Amino acid sequence: MEALYDRVLELVRGLRDSDRAEAADSLLAALTQACSPREILMELRYAAADLDEAGLTPELRAGRSALLEEVERQWQDLA
Repeated sequence: MEALYDRVLELVRGLRDSDRAEAADSLLAALTQACSPREILMELRYAAADLDEAGLTPELRAGRSALLEEVERQWQDLA
């Protein structure tokens, strides 16, 4: 889960730096409001998927993609 946390925090910092505090808050809520690893992954999947790619810089799009890839990798590890 540590790699997942790193991806989330990196994306949150980028979103805040780009004045996208609401999106950053949504990701943090997804990370902190769930109880089990499976719930955390589901919530992060939804929160990252809800980010409007059209309004993201190339770096933030890459961070979003990296987060979604990490979520999927860890989801497979749970199965």
